[in-house]
Amino acid sequence: MARSAARKALTALAFSATVLAALAPTHTLAAAPDPAQARKDLKAMGVDYNGQEFAKAAGNGDLTAVNLFLAAGMDVNEGGGAALGLAAGRGRLDMVKHLLSKGAKPTANALQYARTRGHKDIEKVLVDAGAKE
Repeated sequence: MARSAARKALTALAFSATVLAALAPTHTLAAAPDPAQARKDLKAMGVDYNGQEFAKAAGNGDLTAVNLFLAAGMDVNEGGGAALGLAAGRGRLDMVKHLLSKGAKPTANALQYARTRGHKDIEKVLVDAGAKE
């Protein structure tokens, strides 16, 4: 129960920060997130800092957790691009776009996961990003 409340509070905080960032003038630069704090925030959410949890968060469409993983130093292509593949296979178009914008490599595996599960929109995004058979 405490983890759920902490996760909701962190999600609300991250949403508020996102809204404020969107409203901020475009000429201001946001401070780089502190990797140690991002790991603490993940821990407070009950999420371990490892590649498997990163991929799981991406596959679940959990943008808050994914952004914390990236802020904490996780390589977006950890595990051979497992996060992108899981997001693609589960039909998480916004997450696929987000991961690509953060430098994820559009892999043949991610393309295959999207294709075999009928996610045509994700298939197109991946092909447009350079994914090959």
